[in-house]
Amino acid sequence: MIIYTSLALIVLLTSYVAYFTYQRRHKLTCMTGMMIAMTNSMMLSISLGAILGTFIENKDITIPTIASVILGMTVGYLTGRSVSLMAALDGLTAGIMGGMMGSMLGVMLQPASVDFMIYFIDIIFVLVIMFLLRLIDEESKEKNTETSQFRKPLIANPIMLVVLLAFLGTMVVGKGLIFPAKSEASGQIEPVKFTPASNNIQDIAVTSRGYTPNNIVVEAGKTATINFKPEKGSSCLQTIRSEGLGISAKLKEGSDNYINIKDLKPGTYEYACGMGMYKGTITVK
Repeated sequence: MIIYTSLALIVLLTSYVAYFTYQRRHKLTCMTGMMIAMTNSMMLSISLGAILGTFIENKDITIPTIASVILGMTVGYLTGRSVSLMAALDGLTAGIMGGMMGSMLGVMLQPASVDFMIYFIDIIFVLVIMFLLRLIDEESKEKNTETSQFRKPLIANPIMLVVLLAFLGTMVVGKGLIFPAKSEASGQIEPVKFTPASNNIQDIAVTSRGYTPNNIVVEAGKTATINFKPEKGSSCLQTIRSEGLGISAKLKEGSDNYINIKDLKPGTYEYACGMGMYKGTITVK
């Protein structure tokens, strides 16, 4: 699964940056150490928060935020402490900021774009780490009195080769998982169609304050059509998700959005907006 390959890539490269910084700690200035610790911590916490946020049920931001902030602070401190206490403090604060931003991004993503966004995060992460390692390498070298007329290309650096090989290997392992083939829709709910499938239509107004009514009752064993009618500017309420109902759809503003339900067993099914802030229920009797 792509989440595991991405996490492995992040842990591998983040750990290598911390180790590489420790190896050259005596040749790095405090300012350089601050930049290294901040970048390493920020990239880890943003990437980790975004990935965890996309895979947390009910889109609760608590767990991905706490996990990414704690790990980001830890990495920032360990990376910067080998250079100076000031660098360690910079890494700590960067971990807090990155974890919050990353987890917020993760819970806001639409299901259809999750794999693409994780792939994009992996690419950005690798590029930043490549330049960070190059920075450590250059800043820790003694300055020569004479500068060579020709500079080695970035790819000629052995460190860069290691990074590229790690990235390419991860992508090969994850081939076919980044953009998995779409499977046929399954479950008790039909694919979203903007046409009613029955005469039993129940309207739900979608406003900036939530769903009205936020609970409706349908009869078990019979087809019912729920019509979501979002007003303009309803932000995350324009997306509706429900694991129990098999719904994941983008609603059109200012128009009818018919979702057909049939053959549901008696019980209460919950649905929510894209960020999980506003919720409603459908009771089947």
